[in-house]
Amino acid sequence: MTKRDKAPVPLKVEDISSLMRLMASRADFYPPIHYFRVGQRNVLAHIFTIPFRKYSIPLLVYAETEKPPRPYVVYTPLEHEESRFSDIPETGRYVSFPVVEVEPIPELVKSSLTTSTERKISGLESVHVKSLDSLMRLVSAMVDEASSPPLWCFRKDGHYVVGVIYPLFEYYDSAALPLVYYTELESKPPAPFIAYRAVPGSASITYTNSVSDARYVYGRLIFVERFPFKL
Repeated sequence: MTKRDKAPVPLKVEDISSLMRLMASRADFYPPIHYFRVGQRNVLAHIFTIPFRKYSIPLLVYAETEKPPRPYVVYTPLEHEESRFSDIPETGRYVSFPVVEVEPIPELVKSSLTTSTERKISGLESVHVKSLDSLMRLVSAMVDEASSPPLWCFRKDGHYVVGVIYPLFEYYDSAALPLVYYTELESKPPAPFIAYRAVPGSASITYTNSVSDARYVYGRLIFVERFPFKL
């Protein structure tokens, strides 16, 4: 395996809120945000791993900002989603993520962020589902008290795709067979969360700007520029 292959796979998200949605997907762990200066770019990043065949794949999920960040990013999905920088950690309805400035940039990370060729990782098995209703039923089964899986949303072949990675553990000689269940959407989702609730005869699915209603299961949409896996 080459040095480039060992570098984390870069995955640029649309904005800071998408990065926060991913980092806040676990209620029991709030990781640090890594800040790098790459040329004239201000990069905030989080390394996120997924079980993948015999090993795991590290994703360098990152967003760019116009100005250098403050020491904390405070975030809340309650009542109305909000992401902003702060000089101090804040509590109450907010979760505070510490910003750790890294200098110099580790070589593997630098390789990941400065490569001129797009990486496409093969080996992920794709499962097309008929509708968002089916996809959200799967998501509701994956949600527990500590975590909720990210829903990756990206543009492909002229339409938007939304999908969730579901690792099928101990598949033959693999630690996990990664499956991505996905469906197409007619347009880009108008809000960052999908609220799902099973009701007799059908299901209630709406897009929303918060996760305040306990009657629903929520899918956290992570808007990415390019999905690095081959569907």
